[in-house]
Amino acid sequence: MKFKTRERYSMRMMMSIATLSAENEPVGLGQVSQHSGISRKYLEQLVLPLKSAELIRSTPGRDGGYFLAKGPEKILLGDILRAAVGKIAVTDCAVGDAACNKSMHCNCKSLWTLINHRILETLNEHSLSDLLGDDWSSVVEQHI
Repeated sequence: MKFKTRERYSMRMMMSIATLSAENEPVGLGQVSQHSGISRKYLEQLVLPLKSAELIRSTPGRDGGYFLAKGPEKILLGDILRAAVGKIAVTDCAVGDAACNKSMHCNCKSLWTLINHRILETLNEHSLSDLLGDDWSSVVEQHI
């Protein structure tokens, strides 16, 4: 499974906002763009789903911007990706969304379901805070 640009950029945007918005001070998209290397125009497309999922909040005005809606330790990585794309699924049949017209000839549904479960398990056991931590690489190495 390959995560698309939207998922990867949503994650990077959240990391940048968390890093730049110390003490819940709002950070502008221009700053986020510089920090993350993502164009401001693309960031503007990512804001609404993240706001709708109550992962970020905004303040209007000249000194306004975006900040995390809750602490980074309370924002699961799965929450960010679900906000970006909806259900996380390696295949439709892994989450039961669609009946497979090939099910009589295919025993792969259990495999896709297992893979999907493991991906979700990993995303839901780690938070944005974990990803921002200095020891993140060593945490990942323990699981490989």
